[in-house]
Amino acid sequence: MDINISQIDTVQRDDNSVIIDVRETDELELSGFLPGAVHYPMSTFDVDETSLDKDKSYYIVCKSGGRSKRVQDYMTSRGYDAHNVEGGMSEYTGPRNYMH
Repeated sequence: MDINISQIDTVQRDDNSVIIDVRETDELELSGFLPGAVHYPMSTFDVDETSLDKDKSYYIVCKSGGRSKRVQDYMTSRGYDAHNVEGGMSEYTGPRNYMH
């Protein structure tokens, strides 16, 4: 199931949900990231190399929704409850954290 970036505030308040940002590090440095999101760049993302809990729901975000859709499909095929965040950070208007 996909959600729109405008619905991300509901996800951020859910203790059983994890937001994964799959953009590359330089993209996060330039445009910031969602508060509470974890960073797993798509270029190196391997669900078998992570310690992700299959009991949680994962919301995958990128710049516009293309890469996050591919990661969602990959995670779903591996048995995770994964959701694509349509619109991505290019349409997000809320608060952002920045790397220091």
